[in-house]
Amino acid sequence: MIEEQCAAAARHGTEVYVTGVPLMMKGTDQFKSIMYFNNVQNLKNMLRAQKEGYDAYVIACSFDEGFSEGREMLDIPVVGLAHANLSMAAMLGEQWAIVTCQQCIAERYRQMIVNYGLEAKYLNGPYIAPFSEWDIAENLGGDTSEMSAQFKQVGRKAVADGASVIVPIPSLISQLFQKEGGLTKLDGATVLNPITVSIKMAEFLVDLKSLGIEVSRTLQVGGSPSVETMAECFETYGNLINFE
Repeated sequence: MIEEQCAAAARHGTEVYVTGVPLMMKGTDQFKSIMYFNNVQNLKNMLRAQKEGYDAYVIACSFDEGFSEGREMLDIPVVGLAHANLSMAAMLGEQWAIVTCQQCIAERYRQMIVNYGLEAKYLNGPYIAPFSEWDIAENLGGDTSEMSAQFKQVGRKAVADGASVIVPIPSLISQLFQKEGGLTKLDGATVLNPITVSIKMAEFLVDLKSLGIEVSRTLQVGGSPSVETMAECFETYGNLINFE
């Protein structure tokens, strides 16, 4: 379904390769410590993508795991799903809200929003439907109309509270809507598709890079380690994290 969303969003000539990580355990999204170990796999995928000649890398994890590190390590644009969609929500509306499925996700996003400096327009409900990510994933192959309806109901509550843009997180929620033909408006408010926005942001950043405009390389913003520094890093820590 992610591949279908990417294909629908990408312009003619853009090739999107979708992959995941080899290992995953339930409950990862509740603990930053466990996400740290999971993230090593994402960093390896980033390095592989650049080595294989891709023009951009999109982190489809809802928590932007490895976003800052990736922007440092890679010479190609790195897009964080959360960063792209939160920034877009701030551009497209006055107040915006996140519709999600777990309290831990809502809290992690509140923290990220503060970290990204975007809290001024954030409407913090929280707006939560009573499902887990695993509930959504396990039901995508069947009848999801009732589950989708509950997320829409939560979204309508956010709109009634003043939200002009809705960001459904995790992106699994947009896949519920996709099964019904997609959802871009809800009671007049704009509904983002996190995958669509991320793909378009990647294309946009690749275009800007071709014009000489890219992420700042000022130290502590997107400072880029030298080839020698990265080689020393892999030599020092390679046995611990099995970088190639």
